[in-house]
Amino acid sequence: MNELIAKRYAKALMELVPAKERSALLKSLQSLQKAFSTPEAAELIVSPLVGNSRKFELLVAPLESKLDPRLFRLLKVMSEKGRLDLVSDLADILDLEIKKASNRFEGSVEADEALPKEEIHRLEEVLERFSDAKIKLKQTKKNGDGLRVSVDDLGLEINYSKSRVKADLLDFIQRAL
Repeated sequence: MNELIAKRYAKALMELVPAKERSALLKSLQSLQKAFSTPEAAELIVSPLVGNSRKFELLVAPLESKLDPRLFRLLKVMSEKGRLDLVSDLADILDLEIKKASNRFEGSVEADEALPKEEIHRLEEVLERFSDAKIKLKQTKKNGDGLRVSVDDLGLEINYSKSRVKADLLDFIQRAL
């Protein structure tokens, strides 16, 4: 339910804010998300003992000069409706919507050895042809005997493991006999 409401707020922001200003707005929203996730702020947000206007005064009002006026007004409306707890969901949804609109996504490559940049570039090209989106891959180190490529926002995941290929090959040979 909260996600549906957060999607409505994200849609409103996407319509109000021009494309070139969205990334700055998202950064502000993500910093608010981090601030609101601290134990003290999270407790204040969900507390039924503190009124919505008081929550706004304590958490958002001091940031008026640092926030985009559109974001400030949205947070004021969210506060009046008692929905400041949706800031985290709103930031995540807005991030995904911005990525969809720009058709640019980020993914990860996990391997036990560092892959050459040419190989990562080839993987990016293959995934771009497959998904019709611009994909940037970052490499991380993983202990194991395989390779894992994932782009979570698109739901893409490719796993390759030497041990699994060996097991599948042995299984195939046993069935053939």
